[in-house]
Amino acid sequence: MTQQEREELRIFVGKNADYYISKWEEIAENKISWNWAAFFFGLLWFGYRKMYPHAFGFMIFSFILQIIQTKMNTDPLIIGLTNLAISIFIGMFGNYLYYEYAKSKVQEIKSKITDEKNLYIELARQGGASYFTAIGIGLMYLVASSIIEYGMEDKNENFREQKSIDPWSS
Repeated sequence: MTQQEREELRIFVGKNADYYISKWEEIAENKISWNWAAFFFGLLWFGYRKMYPHAFGFMIFSFILQIIQTKMNTDPLIIGLTNLAISIFIGMFGNYLYYEYAKSKVQEIKSKITDEKNLYIELARQGGASYFTAIGIGLMYLVASSIIEYGMEDKNENFREQKSIDPWSS
């Protein structure tokens, strides 16, 4: 990584840039580098770091997994282990995914803006971190997940169960 690339990435990343640049220099060989925030917060971390394609891809994957697990009536232990495996994967490869995303965004911005001052302004604007985005994506996920769960309920079965325990019915 050249000094200019390092500086452009530093401006794009914003908060915690030194952490990410040091991790990115480590992962040049094997792509694996542990990120606790990515492990614990997965989807929210993608949103916080403005990695929109990753966030929405993760949501779609999660919704498909939720539908499959609900249809198969998957044991909660298996669901928990699956979620843990996904979290470990994101924790291991989060820094690499962020590096690839940041590099591509910097190149995209550089291809559109040639003036150095405006380039740095645009890098800072499109990069950085956003609590608002993380919260917004998290809320979207909760609402959509709830809709999926509600839509998959067997309403007839619930009705029969309620009717059968009515003490006044004959």
